[in-house]
Parts: sequence; structure tokens; C-alpha cells
Amino acid sequence: MQENYPDNAAKKSRRPRKDISAWEQTLRWLDAKWYSERKLREKLNKLHYPVSEIDDVIAKCREYGLVNDEALAGDFAQSQSSRGRGPRRIAMELYRHGLTGDAARKALENIAGDEENSCKTALKSKLSSWKNEPDWRKRREKAFRFLANRGYNLDVIYQTLDEEPDLNYRPGNEFDSEFIAAPDE
Repeated sequence: MQENYPDNAAKKSRRPRKDISAWEQTLRWLDAKWYSERKLREKLNKLHYPVSEIDDVIAKCREYGLVNDEALAGDFAQSQSSRGRGPRRIAMELYRHGLTGDAARKALENIAGDEENSCKTALKSKLSSWKNEPDWRKRREKAFRFLANRGYNLDVIYQTLDEEPDLNYRPGNEFDSEFIAAPDE
């Protein structure tokens, strides 16, 4: 289907308006959501603002408390941890959002002690969906993949899986007895 607009003139341009300063643009972005200092720099660079103006805007944001990477990293890590995410996954997400260095390290240290409980909670929430799987090995494999994708460390995953009775061999299970070798006659 052809457009009725000659040369797409009626479409909005993706170029910044010339009359909007870098400060005004930054305030518009920060009104919608929080950004790290690095992400703000990247966004302003994409709009071709001069580097000196970008530096001034970032300094002004720090002065007014609009950009605080440590607080943003801490809040983000805490919210991700409460949603059942592990430290490896949180570290990756922090990096993706432009939060690196000391801010990310401190945020990960604050949530490090709760990893085992968070892992157990995440597993408990998912266990009911595997209850119809008769083979404990398949349930255990699914649980392992689930927790690994959530970003938990391997030692914590294995410890959590070993403590969960539904994911381990239980004598008397008919399905499991098929795989136990009978003595040679």
C-alpha cells in the first residue's frame, strides 16, 4: 500500500528539535524514568549535542540529585532480587543499563547474603508446574535450567536441588524402578 504523503513529509522527524537544549531534553527523559549517567551521555550523544554541553548537563543533574548511579543500582538490584533473579543475571542487567564499577559492585554485595533464600523461593514458585512430570530426573533438569537462566551460582543451584525432595530419587517410585538394574539370573 502506498503512502498518501509526498516524501513522507507528514511523518515525525526523529531528529531533535533545534530549540530544545540538552538540559530540557534530559529533564524530559528523567521525567519518564531513571537513567544512569552513562545512558544519559549515550542518549545525548545520539542527538548530536556538543560534548561540553553534555558534561554541563550531567554535572547539573548530579548537583540536583537527578542522577545517582549508586542509588539506582541498589534499587534495581533489590527489585530484581525480589523478583527471583540471581546475582549473575542482575550483574548482566546492571551492565546493560550502564551501571558498572563501584555502584554495581556495592549493589551486588548488598543482595549477596540472600541468594540461597531467593533461589529456594524461585524454585518453589515453579515446582507446581512440573508436578505432572513422572520422571524425577527430568524435573531436576528443568529446575536446573530454570535456576541457571535466572542467574544463580552453580553451587547454590546444586544445594537447592539437593534439598528439594521432589527433585531427587525416592525408593518405591514405579517409574524409577524400571531403570534400576535387576540382578543377573
